[in-house]
Amino acid sequence: MPLRFAVAILAILACGGSVDGHPGPSAPREAAAADAIAAAAMRDDAVRQAQEALQQGRPYVATRLLQPALRDSTRRTPEVELLAARASAAWGGWGEVRKALSGATWLDRRFAGEGHELLARAALGENDDSLAVEHARSSVEHAPVDSVRGARLTLLARALDRREQREAATSAYLNAARLLPGIADWLALRAAGVADDSATRAGIYAELVSGLTRTRIGISEAQARRRTGDTLGAARAYAALGDTATALSLELAVSDSSDRGQLRARLLALVRSRTGTSQAASAAALLSREYTNLSPDELLLVARATVRGGSAANAVRAYDAAFATGAGTPEDRLSYADALFATRNNELAARMYAQVPASHPRRGEAMYDQARSQLRAGNLAASRATLRRILTERPSDTANAARALYLLADLATDENRDSDAREAYRGVVTRYPGSNIAALSGFHAALIAFIDGNHRTAAGELDDVVRRWPRSAEVNRARYWAGRAHHAAGNADTARARWQAVVRSDPRSYYATRSRERLGGQSWSRPSSGSEVPRMPDVDSAAARIALLEALGMTQEANLETNALAEGATSSLQRAVAVGHALLALQHPSPAIRVGLRAAPMGGDTLSAVFDLLYPIVHGEVLAAESRERNLDPALVAALIRQESNFEPRATSPAGARGLMQLMPAVGRQVANGLGYPVWDPALLYQPDVNVELGTTHLASLVRQREAVEHVLAAYNAGGTPVARWLTKRGASDPEVFTERISYAETRDYVRVVLRNREIYEGTGVRY
Repeated sequence: MPLRFAVAILAILACGGSVDGHPGPSAPREAAAADAIAAAAMRDDAVRQAQEALQQGRPYVATRLLQPALRDSTRRTPEVELLAARASAAWGGWGEVRKALSGATWLDRRFAGEGHELLARAALGENDDSLAVEHARSSVEHAPVDSVRGARLTLLARALDRREQREAATSAYLNAARLLPGIADWLALRAAGVADDSATRAGIYAELVSGLTRTRIGISEAQARRRTGDTLGAARAYAALGDTATALSLELAVSDSSDRGQLRARLLALVRSRTGTSQAASAAALLSREYTNLSPDELLLVARATVRGGSAANAVRAYDAAFATGAGTPEDRLSYADALFATRNNELAARMYAQVPASHPRRGEAMYDQARSQLRAGNLAASRATLRRILTERPSDTANAARALYLLADLATDENRDSDAREAYRGVVTRYPGSNIAALSGFHAALIAFIDGNHRTAAGELDDVVRRWPRSAEVNRARYWAGRAHHAAGNADTARARWQAVVRSDPRSYYATRSRERLGGQSWSRPSSGSEVPRMPDVDSAAARIALLEALGMTQEANLETNALAEGATSSLQRAVAVGHALLALQHPSPAIRVGLRAAPMGGDTLSAVFDLLYPIVHGEVLAAESRERNLDPALVAALIRQESNFEPRATSPAGARGLMQLMPAVGRQVANGLGYPVWDPALLYQPDVNVELGTTHLASLVRQREAVEHVLAAYNAGGTPVARWLTKRGASDPEVFTERISYAETRDYVRVVLRNREIYEGTGVRY
């Protein structure tokens, strides 16, 4: 949860305010910690600056500012220790929380037990559940008001739950529910989930009011039965939910030998009846793990189910077992090759694709994938030979022959054999005009003519792409470059007509951005009307629940509320705007963007309030400060973040890149060391201020190394080595040509989208 919202909600609780319309209790009896820290700030500039940084949502800056004071015994006061612990807790620096509070003698005397609360959170973060229980109990004892007691009881309940002290956890959750009525149903549902007694659970379920929590009763009951050892009861509960695979796995866990045959038959039936689903894949995995005497046909059944609904790695293992018995059809060999290709076992994949017989209907596809496997394995000569064999052996196979010719052209461009590449691209156009890559091939052939200086030829061919394939995704790309070709050939009016057509067709596209530049510096501007955001009581109530749930560490429940709020936003344009902006206020931009995308076709594409959802600015102050510190355009940084993470601080890529600017931990550490960070933890990459500081530093280093922004963005996405290779291609001195000739489709699209985003952020009029 964003720090400023967590702090705000907990401050409301501490001061006796209300959340979700429920009044809070009376103000605390002792002086607020804020007053003590304010007094300390008057005596120590570092404390004042750290407090300001914390209020601005920059907790790691606060941690750094307070390090000298923590090391100086004359400056290390209880206020400094508490503020340092707060700051470190806000970015997940649990070790730093412990350091700040180590040796503190005031935990039971000052700040209403907040020190204990912070230590309990740190212990949970470091999986020291016993210590978490100890500190959570102490924090509850010192809670100044009922609402704070409710929050700390929730913390205690979480710790007791992890200690398997279920009865105590149930009691703590129920007591917290009485003190926090705004989220009482969620706390009660958690209480039911850890209760041993089924009658107790049933009583709790009967009291639930919220429709959303009631939809979770079934899964809560299934999980509770599983945790309490009622395995067969859990199996029945999962079966009732439609999760047959989990139900059968539980039955297997407690079955005896007399039951296993019947369970095997049920698993096989599930695999056959649910082919292509995750349920079938899970059942297949169970069969592989639990039964060693599967027949060849059953082994094949398992393999086929796994390849259609499970992971590629599991499919490879399943097919290995089936093939070892001599089972398998040519179709199975092809599926096996696909799984090998997906797991990057390229050499074996190429051999398996080669075994697909000539009579097989997917022989052409197999040959093409064989060539791709050979190429990925580094065997360029073999790959090229396979592609040429497709053209000689299967010239009438339009889809695969066209793809083979196109890939041969791409390989030629990588080797700077542009005349050969152009011939191959034109071959796709003339021999396979009905293929789905004919327009793309025509574009690339024309681009080479443009690079060669044959501008009239290029213009004619690009206009031909638009005329022959008007529904192609390449139309505006071809129109834009036709404009450039006509302009270079001296046909200025025709060029302007092409660029104006691009702007009319798709005004927010990359090619519209480029066209506006060519038309004399025109730029996209944010709609000037419709900036009002309606207030809806039920939306405000849901947002308050989400904020409180996140502040209490109840992430799953907060996510369910967030998803429900976003999914229910489409009943009207007015509601979509209200929900989207509520999500932005909670600093959940990804669901806000999704709501904006649904609002646009409802008439919202002309409203500035909807554009603020589609292209949000979150953490704008940090973004602006760090960008200008490094002489970067804030609009470019915003554009990059929009593409990298949708402004989600906790975004994580499959490769492990983290945070707003999607930095790999190794890169983050390297940049942090260069900046002299006194404390480093990979968790810092999820902290917006840190991620933007490190990301803009990294981006600025790339800017210093490269001439054009296109080169910088390509290097940010793909790394420096491929960019150096792409810069050797003919025409690459023109940044727009460089972009079009990037070999990686992902990187090419990335550069174009970020540059498109930059123009939109420049034109939104939003202050950073």
